[in-house]
Amino acid sequence: MAAKTKEHQIELIRIIACFLVIMAHSQIVVMNGINMDYGRLAISTAIADDVPLFLLVTGFLFFGRVKSNEDIAPTFSYKIKSFFTNIYIPTILYILISIFFRHYNSTATSLANADWNYLVRFIFRLAPGDHLWYICTYMSFVFFFPMLAFVCQDTPEKNKLRRTLLLISLTASVIADVQYFFRWLMLDIDRFLWGYCTILLILGYELSLFIKKWNGSKFKLALYGIAIYLIGFSIKFGLQIYMFHAYNEINNRFRWLQCTPCFVTAIGLFILVYAIGTAVRKESVGSRLINFFGSCTFAIYLFHFLVIIQTGSWRQVLFTKFSGCNSFATVVGYYAIYATAVFFTTFVIAYIFKLFTDNTVKRLLGPKPNSQR
Repeated sequence: MAAKTKEHQIELIRIIACFLVIMAHSQIVVMNGINMDYGRLAISTAIADDVPLFLLVTGFLFFGRVKSNEDIAPTFSYKIKSFFTNIYIPTILYILISIFFRHYNSTATSLANADWNYLVRFIFRLAPGDHLWYICTYMSFVFFFPMLAFVCQDTPEKNKLRRTLLLISLTASVIADVQYFFRWLMLDIDRFLWGYCTILLILGYELSLFIKKWNGSKFKLALYGIAIYLIGFSIKFGLQIYMFHAYNEINNRFRWLQCTPCFVTAIGLFILVYAIGTAVRKESVGSRLINFFGSCTFAIYLFHFLVIIQTGSWRQVLFTKFSGCNSFATVVGYYAIYATAVFFTTFVIAYIFKLFTDNTVKRLLGPKPNSQR
């Protein structure tokens, strides 16, 4: 997508999601000795909207070209080409860089002993075993695009069909949460109609319709976002505290994306950040900066884990400087400083990587300048 056609509000959401992903992969445990630290738990609960935000953004943009059934086939072809050019091949290049980098930072002498299984797992099993699972999930969205696009059209009939399916899926999610809460046999929603990731994708599309039809003030939109987010966050936070005291469960499902309250917090945060983004004037320095950093978020997503591994000593130093993060203020300070440092360090690497892929891979395999975009 050309820079001039970008919505900087969406790019701002991507940037926030990147920060949350970095924080998620450098988390402090919520337990402080034998006690649960509520400050750490609060931040950890907020962090958990990292991937859900990316899924909502994907759904927000994924079906924009489809206005009728006739648009599905040509858009499907475009999606496949775009995926291989913009995501799949760059991801393989990242994996190769990661394999070589980790090998030459290890004590192994032979290149044959490098972790080539990492590449094999991604290409042949679609199970890389790390943060790249999202790429495999996105690949499944592309594969099933014709089916998804059939119901993701803004017509009375398709809206009714899609929202009926969505209501059934959300009901199944609530049932699964209730069963988990009471320790009953769980309904596996990922095997029932749409899984959690697909529900978030469809909710992202619903958000695109909501935003497009919104005619209220930016301030009112932000208030809606805050209210929705706080409701969802309070439910998630309270349920986790209850599960800890009732069952001694520390990392239970109510923190992650596999629960109904996650849909609430992710939607609320999406609306809030989007509303904040609308306060930045288009074509201003602020919007251009947002688009500039937003254009590198995919590459940042790829490389941030390597940077986190290599900066483990930073985390330990910060943890010590902030007195073991024993208060809410010190926990916030730790996450803010470390996530910012990793983000901008990774951004430098990501920008160089993006220049390379733009000038080689996309130029060789991407659509021609005069093709439909």
